[in-house]
Amino acid sequence: MEAEVIKKKILEVVPSLPVITVFIIKDNGRFVARCPELDLITEMDTPEDAFKAIVEIIREYAEDYKKREEIFTKSPNRAHHKPYIHRILECKNEWALYELIAVKYGHIHL
Repeated sequence: MEAEVIKKKILEVVPSLPVITVFIIKDNGRFVARCPELDLITEMDTPEDAFKAIVEIIREYAEDYKKREEIFTKSPNRAHHKPYIHRILECKNEWALYELIAVKYGHIHL
């Protein structure tokens, strides 16, 4: 019982751990932002713009998924998105969404 109380107090203090990965990749002077968990991608002129765009796309996708959840949960390439969608929609503001995202930077190597 005491362990459960401690765990609950830790969860109240510790911010949410990242659950979504965003890779920002430089490619021929442009910046690609890719979210592999949700199969989303965007391309912009700066890494900041790429990040902002992918966050917006993640939010819009989550809202669309929720509206069409019955269809998407039956789709073999989208059903596994459901736990991510619920976490995203729990975010009350952009900062809460940022806390769910682990950002990694790199270059495309061919």
